[in-house]
Amino acid sequence: MSEPRRRLPLHPSQRAPSPDDDPLALLRGGRFARAFAVVLGVIGLLWIVAHQVEAAAPEGGVEVIEKVHTSLRATPPKPPVEDITPDRGDTPPPKPPVEDITPGRGDPDERGVSVDRFGQKRTASGALILEDSDNSGNDEGEELGLSAQTLDTLDQGGFFDPEAFADAKVVKTKAYVHLMPGLPNEIVYVGIGLILLLSFVLFERYGKRKDPRGSGGGGSRDARPYWRFELTRARWLARAMKQRWFQPAVQLPVVLGFCAVIVAGFIGSQEPGRNIAPVLTWNIWWIGLIFLVMFAGNLWCFACPWTAIPDWVMRRSLLAVRRIRSLGRAYPRFRLWMWPAIVLFAFVTWLELAYDAANRPWLTSTLALLMVALAWLCLVLFDRKAMCRYVCFVGRVSGQYATMAMLELRRRDNETCRGCETSDCFHGREGAGYPCPTGEYMGAMNDNQYCTLCTECVKSCPHDNIALNLRSSGADLLHPHRAKLDEAYMAILVFIVSAFHGAAMIPLWKSWEAGLRGWLVDHDLLGSGAVFAGSHGGVLVFTIMMLACILAPGLLYWLLCAAMRLISGRPDVSTRKLFVRFAYTLLPIALFYHLAHNATHVFWEWSKLRRLVSDPLGWGSDFFGTARAPLSALWEPETIWYMQLALVVIGHVYGIFVAQREAFRVYDGDRKASLRVHMVMIVGMVAMSLLSLWLLAQPMYMRTADI
Repeated sequence: MSEPRRRLPLHPSQRAPSPDDDPLALLRGGRFARAFAVVLGVIGLLWIVAHQVEAAAPEGGVEVIEKVHTSLRATPPKPPVEDITPDRGDTPPPKPPVEDITPGRGDPDERGVSVDRFGQKRTASGALILEDSDNSGNDEGEELGLSAQTLDTLDQGGFFDPEAFADAKVVKTKAYVHLMPGLPNEIVYVGIGLILLLSFVLFERYGKRKDPRGSGGGGSRDARPYWRFELTRARWLARAMKQRWFQPAVQLPVVLGFCAVIVAGFIGSQEPGRNIAPVLTWNIWWIGLIFLVMFAGNLWCFACPWTAIPDWVMRRSLLAVRRIRSLGRAYPRFRLWMWPAIVLFAFVTWLELAYDAANRPWLTSTLALLMVALAWLCLVLFDRKAMCRYVCFVGRVSGQYATMAMLELRRRDNETCRGCETSDCFHGREGAGYPCPTGEYMGAMNDNQYCTLCTECVKSCPHDNIALNLRSSGADLLHPHRAKLDEAYMAILVFIVSAFHGAAMIPLWKSWEAGLRGWLVDHDLLGSGAVFAGSHGGVLVFTIMMLACILAPGLLYWLLCAAMRLISGRPDVSTRKLFVRFAYTLLPIALFYHLAHNATHVFWEWSKLRRLVSDPLGWGSDFFGTARAPLSALWEPETIWYMQLALVVIGHVYGIFVAQREAFRVYDGDRKASLRVHMVMIVGMVAMSLLSLWLLAQPMYMRTADI
């Protein structure tokens, strides 16, 4: 009888991996799982080939189903061929027309213009029509007679009798807000596939790491191993940054341009599309600011005219280091320190979209003056520059995005800062530099959130220990950083508002807005029908929809954090902590979607600036011969679309990396809990990235109008 076969013990390195070592062991499975994946892929490909993205026709427009990206390339329909066959007498009489009883659509007139039940006009192609006055004249929407100002002038003396013009018709100036094409279907499908595939691959690949936090994963402030290159190695730059003229030399031309925009907004033509102030503000500065932050961080804060003007006036000098005579009060330390910037950010977004500030030059200039006044008030009341740290919504939005920037001011050597007894970078140095305007101490600063790149710390440091560096993008988020509730609220609001801004500029939003307004008018809830039917009803409906779009995603994110806590198996980590810590992981997705959204406006609407440079005030001048230049895209549409796709995918991948490292930091290396939480967060990020692709696939209205 043979002895039973004995199995020799295996070396630990040859043992089969435990299911805990492979986060996707159950998902990968065996033959059944692979067959299921193949069948699912085939079904998905067949669905992609058989279906198309349908562009919703604007309210009152031509009812068509077409691919989104072909909307601007489609040739207009040819006019019908006239039938000149002589009447033979046996032709039957024509049938009476079928009455259209579709509610709330409005029939296009003979010029192809349709009007909805609330007076909003659109062309057959879907472009919005803006007029310089409301349709309060006669039934045809035209005003009779001359304006009161003209009549007063004629009454003072002249050759004409004012009553002779009683039946004169006033021709209204129309401006058009045209549509820009969205992503084509094939690019949308490729984007969806890349987002899902990369989410799966990255989770499996990096989920096997024991500690993906890198060296110093426990959160050491000194160990931040990312690539950087010191720009101040160039001696001319290092010497220039220590001079008092360095910042004013950049601020002065910006202030002059800022003042010119304000003047143009007030004295120039108020017709939409004929004043350079809104185009420079909303199409060039506000859109280009996001691209600037991506590469150069808070460089706009370095050149900001809002704080430069009151600062120079109160110091009575551009160069001298003088104290400001102010009340010098400490900023009130509310639980949410940044709440004024959060409220102001939402308010300006509402003002821009609800009151169409991008097409009202006077309103654009008024907002600019109000920001200067607000900065002046903060400078008088508080010490340092509370405007920059707590109140300015532009500084706080760019500060959030600056955590992904490729430029930084940092200490060269940690030991030098530890041995410093004066902390001149924080307190300032007599005759050399001011205290840090945002209250940052260079010895402990590890992110760009509040650094305005003002270089006062460079001037004040007696040890020459501060350098200007190029670095890898996203270094602040990939490594340990501070986490505060007000910053978390701002990070969430940045993503929500950027997505809302894109949604509010598509024709589908206009249809939803008109539909909700009509429903409120028809149902007359609590006697509010007359209010919503009035002249301000559209603004009220827009406000309701905006509040819903801000509160609902915030609630969904809170529910996502609650699900993360439930699935993690670690009840000791609260939902509030997850809410705060993972809010920062949304910034890569928000930033890169914001870049993709703004790319549409920059590369499609740049030629408006070419026109207005020749006629900046809308007075009929043509300085450079470009006042009537055609509107054209800066790049080919295909190039813009591929760039938008790349930006959305890059933002998604960045978000996954940041969320993974944050999960390991939150759970202090507990691999099982962090993997579970990371998977839930990936599901949320996939939804956000797919929403970004959907918004980019919609035809979008231009930001400013065109005559």
